[in-house]
Amino acid sequence: MEILGLVDVPLYLLLAVAAAVLLYIHGTWNFNYFKNRGIRGPTPYPLLGNSTSFSFFHKFKEWNRQYGNIYGIFLGRKPALVISDLDILKEVFVKSFNTFRNRMKFTLVPFPFNLGVFFLEDSHWKRVRGIITPSFSGGKLRKMCAAINDCATTLSANFSKVVGKKEGVIMKEYFGAYTMDVISRTAFGIKVDSQNDFNNPFVAHAKLMFTNSKPRRLLPLLARFCPPLVWIILKLGGALFPKSMMNFFQTNITEMIKQRQSDTKERREQRVDFLQLLVDAEIEADRDENGHAANGQIPEKHSVRRLTTDEIVGQGILFFIAGYETTASTLNFASYSLAMNPGTQEKAYNEITEMLGNEEPNYDNIGKLKYLDKVITETLRLYPPVIALNRRASETIEIKGLTIPEGQTVFVPTFALQRDPQLFKDPESFKPERHDEKSNPLSFLAFGYGPRICIGMRLALVEVKIALVHVLRTVKFERMPDTQEVLTFKLSNILQTEKDIRLKLSPRC
Repeated sequence: MEILGLVDVPLYLLLAVAAAVLLYIHGTWNFNYFKNRGIRGPTPYPLLGNSTSFSFFHKFKEWNRQYGNIYGIFLGRKPALVISDLDILKEVFVKSFNTFRNRMKFTLVPFPFNLGVFFLEDSHWKRVRGIITPSFSGGKLRKMCAAINDCATTLSANFSKVVGKKEGVIMKEYFGAYTMDVISRTAFGIKVDSQNDFNNPFVAHAKLMFTNSKPRRLLPLLARFCPPLVWIILKLGGALFPKSMMNFFQTNITEMIKQRQSDTKERREQRVDFLQLLVDAEIEADRDENGHAANGQIPEKHSVRRLTTDEIVGQGILFFIAGYETTASTLNFASYSLAMNPGTQEKAYNEITEMLGNEEPNYDNIGKLKYLDKVITETLRLYPPVIALNRRASETIEIKGLTIPEGQTVFVPTFALQRDPQLFKDPESFKPERHDEKSNPLSFLAFGYGPRICIGMRLALVEVKIALVHVLRTVKFERMPDTQEVLTFKLSNILQTEKDIRLKLSPRC
C-alpha cells in the first residue's frame, strides 16, 4: 500500500502499527484519572499500571516519601488509592467500616481456600467470622497453652543441641518448625513433630505457599491484562497457589473432619482445638454430586450460624498457612533484633527471671512480661509480616474532602507507615522503650485494625511469648561476623529477607 503515493508500506505493517496504537490507547486511556482529581502518584506503565509484580508493595515506602500520605496508583488499568493519613484510616477501618467491610477481590484463589474468612465478603464473612471467633477466646487459649509449652520445650531443646555451632543456625528453620507444630496441635489436635523432621510433608507443603515461581508471579499480571482469562486459568488448574499444596491440605483436613464426625460425644467434648469447634458448627448444605456445596456458596435457607465441610476445609487451610508464616517470621525477626541489641536481650531475660522464675509460662502469667511485650511490638513495627493492607469501597464515600468511588481499592502501606519519621522518632532503630508512650493506635497495623483485625492475633502473641520465654532461658542470640546491619528483603507480597538470618547461639549460664 502506497502512502501519499510516495512510500510503499506492506499492509501487515500498517495493521501492526494500528494495533499497537490501539493497544496503547486502550492501556492508558484512564491514566489521567488521578491527575484530573489533583492527586499525585507514580507514573504507570501501559496496561500494567504500577503493579508490574507484587514488588510494587515494596515501593510504598519510597512513594510515601515522594507523594505524601495520599496518592494514586494503578492495578493494571484500575485506579487505587494508597493512604497513610491516620484520620482517614480511622474512617476506613472503624467509623465507615460498613463501606469498607471487604478486601480487594482475589480472583486466582482456588476452591476451597477461597472460603477462608480472609477472602469472604459481606454477610458470608460476618457469619463465618462470628462462628470462628470463639475459637480464640481467653478460655480456649488457656487450654491450648499446655500444647504450646510442649512445642516450645522441644524448640529450646533443639537450640541447645546447636549451641556454639561455628557456622551459626538458620533461625527460620527452627521457628518455622515450631509454629507448624503449634498449629498442628492447637488447630487440629495432631502431632507432626516437624521440629525433628524439617522435611515433614506439612512443613514442605506450607512452604510451597510462599515460594513464588516465575509463572505464578505472572498470573496476577495476566489476570489484570485480560480479566476473562481468570476463568480459563482456574479451569486449567492454574492459581496463585500450587494445586499440589491445595490437594494435600484439602485431603488431609477432610479426612480429619470425617474422623471427628465418627468420634463419641465424650471424645468430642474433650477436644479443645480449632477444628473441633468448626466441626461442631457444621451443617450438611445442598451438595453437588461430589459432596461439595454448589460453587462453594451457602444456599439462602442455610444462612445460619453453621459451616459446611468445604467452609471448614477453607478455614483449616487458611489457619495452617497464615499461622505458619507470620508467627515464624515474627520470631525470626525478634531473634535478629535481640542479637543486634544484646542490652535489650538481657533486659528481656532478666524480666522473665524476675517475674516468672522457673514457672511455666501460661496465658495469665505472661501478662506480667511488659518489657517482652514491647520487644515483640517493636519487632512487629519494624518487620510486619504483611507489608500492606487493603480495603474496597462498597459505595462512593467522601472522607476529609477525598472522594473514594464505589469499587475502588484502598491500600494501607503498613511497612512504610510504621517507619514514618513523622509517627516514630528514629524509626529505623529498634527501641522497645518507645512503646512506653501512648501513640495513635492507627500507627501500628501489624495485625490490621477494626472489625476485620487478624482473628488469630491473640493466639499468635501467646505463641511468640511462650517460645521466647523458653528459648531465652536456654540460649543467647549472638550476631555472626557477616550478619547484616540493615536487612534487605525479597520482592514479595510478604516480608522475607534476601539472606537467611543466621545467628550464633551461646548457652545461658
